[in-house]
Amino acid sequence: MSARQPGKLGKTLRKVLPWAGTVLLLGYLAWTTDIDAVGHALSEVSILAALAVAFAGTMLTFLADSYCVGRVFSRFVLPVGFREALPIKATSYFLNILNYNAALVGMAFYLQRSRKAPFWKSLGALFFLNLVDIHALCVLLLIGLLTNLGAEFLSAGELTVAWGAVAGGIGGFWLLLVTCRFDIRLPVISRVLRLDLLRPLAEAKVGDVLVLTALRMLFLLLYIGSQYLFLRLFGVEIPVVRLLVYMPLLTFIQIIPISVSGLGAPQLVMRHFYRSYVKGPASGTDGVIDAFSTTSIFGFVMFRVLVAYLFLGEFSREVIERAGKEEAVPGA
Repeated sequence: MSARQPGKLGKTLRKVLPWAGTVLLLGYLAWTTDIDAVGHALSEVSILAALAVAFAGTMLTFLADSYCVGRVFSRFVLPVGFREALPIKATSYFLNILNYNAALVGMAFYLQRSRKAPFWKSLGALFFLNLVDIHALCVLLLIGLLTNLGAEFLSAGELTVAWGAVAGGIGGFWLLLVTCRFDIRLPVISRVLRLDLLRPLAEAKVGDVLVLTALRMLFLLLYIGSQYLFLRLFGVEIPVVRLLVYMPLLTFIQIIPISVSGLGAPQLVMRHFYRSYVKGPASGTDGVIDAFSTTSIFGFVMFRVLVAYLFLGEFSREVIERAGKEEAVPGA
């Protein structure tokens, strides 16, 4: 077998496995869903209120996200104003439906075509922002764990995983930052750390990290707030401090590449996390959670596409068409 054939096989598997995972997870959800309970839960919810929460949450997070993208580009690539950042982020919202890599490629490609910015430097700035997102999620999870000390809402195993994520996420982020910032020589790893993709890690100052982490925490809190309101609409009376634990854990589960756009796995875990907070008979709790998760996912996706469309121009559509053909981030 030629060297090219294994490469094609690996590429095919990377494309097929997430779709296979999506089919299996959604198939299991459909098999175990109580349609009558879901229908009853939906009939009890005000559609106008749900639409209002979804639209407001989408709009606020879109604006906050766009501001952060403009700020990170301005710090590590070239000056990008808030208004210029809006179509860049709008481009990613459409491409994110395909896959996360396509969204990153699209934003970097947009800046390259519109401002002649170096592609890998732009992609590196976005990669750095993603690492800050993980750091911010872990900080929120830490705050959530500390504010819920003594409350028995997680099993011993789940609590171990949560504290492990906090230690690994925060500690790993700062270790990587220090390694790049001071050019610490490490076998093999040092070569990787010199790539343009990771250059912002070497250029970032402590102040940059603290400011971006605070901004991303605000962005995440806006999302958590919208989810909290959405849960209340469905009669899921969950304390906000619990969501500071649940939402980061659900986000980490969602980014595991076992399905397309993280569909399936978070919905199953939501049943486990949220069922004890549902008002009404225990027999219908999973139906309420399924109604919430399905409505919130498709509602927010629908408004993301709608809001993003308002900020798209002809150039953005060209970028989407070009970047959408990329199945993964190209090699350095």
